[in-house]
Amino acid sequence: MSEIFQYSLQEINGLTSRQFVLKLLESAVERVNAGVSKTLTARKTSERPPRDPRHLTDTRTRVSTLLEYSVAYEMNNILNEDAAGYSVAAVLWNVFPDLIIRNRQRDNELGLEVKALHTAAEEKSANLATPLQLIRYRKDFIVIINWGWQVGVHEGTSITYPHIHLVGVFDAWLLAKIRDYGWLLNQGGRTKGIDVATPIINGSGAGYKAEEGNMGKLMRIQLPSEMPQSVPHYMEMKEEDELYTKFKQQVLVLGLRETFLDICLLEGCDQVEADVGTEYPLECKILGDVELPSGVNFLLLAGPRPDQWLRTTPSGMFRPKAALLWLGVKLDWKLFANRGGHWTVIDQGKKPDSEYDRIQANLRAAHWLEEAAEL
Repeated sequence: MSEIFQYSLQEINGLTSRQFVLKLLESAVERVNAGVSKTLTARKTSERPPRDPRHLTDTRTRVSTLLEYSVAYEMNNILNEDAAGYSVAAVLWNVFPDLIIRNRQRDNELGLEVKALHTAAEEKSANLATPLQLIRYRKDFIVIINWGWQVGVHEGTSITYPHIHLVGVFDAWLLAKIRDYGWLLNQGGRTKGIDVATPIINGSGAGYKAEEGNMGKLMRIQLPSEMPQSVPHYMEMKEEDELYTKFKQQVLVLGLRETFLDICLLEGCDQVEADVGTEYPLECKILGDVELPSGVNFLLLAGPRPDQWLRTTPSGMFRPKAALLWLGVKLDWKLFANRGGHWTVIDQGKKPDSEYDRIQANLRAAHWLEEAAEL
């Protein structure tokens, strides 16, 4: 048992409330990854789930909900084992936050709004839509759990299970402030305002209507560059934005890795690695390289202007029978084939996680494989 759980929330060796939540969360995630995730939410690797967009969304939502519950359950177990009287309690009605850390008297010490996001989703659609006045300053936090499918062995059987790769804890009040300022400053040719609690925009006539649900998407929250430094809490918002921006970059590059690994696993590769770093490349860069069972050298590329980069890169560094998947910052994709040292786009799209079948079909296409082998 970690020593931080042997003290009250006010006496945890100088840790802030955020640090306390993060350490508690990391301990719970370690238990979930090693335990219940490999049973409750696992499948045999040979079992192929539906891959059409509707089923993909349903599966992602279901797994995310189960992971949120599993993490909360383990957090509560950790606090119960410490016997200091603290516990994690679910909020039983659908309001902010999802979880409450309660003391021995069952008082609400801290609130946690938990969002589980699948790394390979092209749009992380979780929202922070709660009005600012309902969020407590320095007492309510956004907890983000980033997961992806991973192959492992459980009691001698190959399984595929959701592995939590990354977690983050952020001040909900500061993120909501950044959200509101960013939305108000980006007028986009419309009149905007926040009427008591509800964001409003001008309608087709002279009146106003409620904002249509696009405000507060977690992966789009960002401090506007034109924000005056004179606004209240500016430095706190700036520091939170820097932490959050770094986290969003990590989420993005994990998405690159998961997309590449998913396709390789579907193609029958047992061991695949991809070195994606901690942020999206500023220049084009090969991040993954594997030989598929079909004999195709399959590469992962990320960075701006891939067509130009491929035209100016010596063809000798690539094998003749090669295919290259480029992924953009929103996980838009292009699949290139190497034909006689020249790269040709053979397909492209915007949602790779729901278009794996298309990508696989192109990887196996006889017409360009035969051409590459002859050259």
